[in-house]
Amino acid sequence: MAPHPERQGAGAGGRSAFPRRELPAAAHGRTVGEEFGTALDTALVLHADHSFNASTFACREVASTRAHLYAAAAAGVGALSGSLHGGANAQVLKMLLELRDEKDIPGWVKAQLDAGKKIMGMGHAVYKTTDPRARFLKDMCSCLGKKLQQARWCRLSSEIEAAAVAEFSSRGKTTIRPNVDFYSAPVYHLMGIPGDLMTPVFAVARSAGWAAHIIEEKFGDAQGKPALYRPSSEYTGSYCGKTGCVYKPVGERK
Repeated sequence: MAPHPERQGAGAGGRSAFPRRELPAAAHGRTVGEEFGTALDTALVLHADHSFNASTFACREVASTRAHLYAAAAAGVGALSGSLHGGANAQVLKMLLELRDEKDIPGWVKAQLDAGKKIMGMGHAVYKTTDPRARFLKDMCSCLGKKLQQARWCRLSSEIEAAAVAEFSSRGKTTIRPNVDFYSAPVYHLMGIPGDLMTPVFAVARSAGWAAHIIEEKFGDAQGKPALYRPSSEYTGSYCGKTGCVYKPVGERK
């Protein structure tokens, strides 16, 4: 998809280095305002890199074998296919769509937690407070919602956030706060990006960070000399010892 000939972006020479501004335009089927391009640029930057998360580690591990950059990046894409790493904002969008007519958000949140279910987009493996990226996305959600006269999505997200934080706190879980996926879902939804494209858009953004890590691993002497990632492992199963093992035929095993 080529950049629009009448639009200027942040790239060298006044032309957009990527067709960023055209993605929301394509999603809406029409030309959109500059604020959409700025919002998408900001979202891509916020998602570009985030230390040694699962996909970035996968990229660096493959790069440590001296595999091609494309192969290492493909490992990152593969990691995103797992539900514990990729697709969270799509699940947040699914939650928002299901709750658009819900009158008792606090009651719904309580019922979810009582049933042992998750509130999508809440909590982070590293942050014990609100993900700093979520703060920017929340503001973007508010601005885009007002512009499109669809403020209900940001309002609904804020209601879920407030109810979830209150309910978690009442259960002694005071460190569970919104992560980057919580507000990126309504932001992308307002741009017209469907849920099943949210992970690919995340991969587009993260590819910059992946490439930086891969290049550092391959060419930046990150480890002083070429070295494979080879973590040690510790067997924690039951072991009968060097002389105490007795062979049992398959048919006799439990």
